Amino acid sequence: MRVFYTQKLEGVLESIDLDDWRQRLTRPLTCEEQCLSDNWKSCALGERIRKEGRNLDKVKDLTPEAIKLGFAFATAIKRRDSDVALEILEQIEKLPSIWRQ
Repeated sequence: MRVFYTQKLEGVLESIDLDDWRQRLTRPLTCEEQCLSDNWKSCALGERIRKEGRNLDKVKDLTPEAIKLGFAFATAIKRRDSDVALEILEQIEKLPSIWRQ
């Protein structure tokens, strides 16, 4: 039984789609998206955290790669470059884990 649940959990984690931000990136970026991306809990990483059912207490709880992608995503949104932001979003979706062990 344990193997089945582990495989099922891995399948769920592998298929994390950040639909809210993906939809936002299809429209012209505004100041609203910039304000959202400036906050860790409402940016693309924040959407992934919510989908995983966790809560972020400190940024240090995230892996260095996740932190780097979070900053890069916010910078792309600030520059209103939706193509780069979408590439970073896909990288965030593909991360095996955003949490430090």
